[in-house]
Amino acid sequence: MSPGALTRIELTTHDATLRFDRQADRYSHCLVVRSMEQMQVILQGVLADPNAPWPSDPPLQQLVLEPIGDREFPDVALGVGMSGHGHWSLAAQWLRNSRLADSGLADSGPANSGMGSLALEFDYACKLRPPVGFLGSTYRVIPQRSLSVGSPGLEWMGVDFGPQHWTGWFKESTSANSSPSNKLSITVLAGELQWNTDSQEITVRPVGSLEKPGTLRWCYRVAWLACDE
Repeated sequence: MSPGALTRIELTTHDATLRFDRQADRYSHCLVVRSMEQMQVILQGVLADPNAPWPSDPPLQQLVLEPIGDREFPDVALGVGMSGHGHWSLAAQWLRNSRLADSGLADSGPANSGMGSLALEFDYACKLRPPVGFLGSTYRVIPQRSLSVGSPGLEWMGVDFGPQHWTGWFKESTSANSSPSNKLSITVLAGELQWNTDSQEITVRPVGSLEKPGTLRWCYRVAWLACDE
């Protein structure tokens, strides 16, 4: 894979965009969703110390788009990076309908009427050699529980989570309706999820031994869905 030279790379749908931004020699990423006809960051990858040998988010140093996906969303983001005694790789892509059936994300909603649900799949792997510190992905949920009166944007209303899933409910802050309008759903296909309420941070980590050389994988899907009417 040749080094990625672009400062920004995006995978885009009508309602959401996965955005990679180059910072120094690493790529950070976030999920941006549509809110009141504007785009708002809802999920931000947390790269607390990019120079750490085992950073809080995979240290992607090279990133390219390759047209190897399906007909509707052909672009797949392929990334690699190195740090400490680890070699990371990523494949990220948008998926729809039948390819989501196994994860339980294929329910349709008003935002996807007639089209079926979309989800963003992240498939990471790391070839490691001990000693190993943190290994996995870390995200911060950006919307807050309440905004000042009249401030537009998304408000976080509640959350349900377990080792294999996380669901957060959100509403438009200026809406008179007290019910949530959208939900952010994360389903873990390989690995384990943890949620820190105080920091509003989600981590997804691989399951397996960190005590011996090997390759560990973690995979999850993120969907931005309209709540059922």
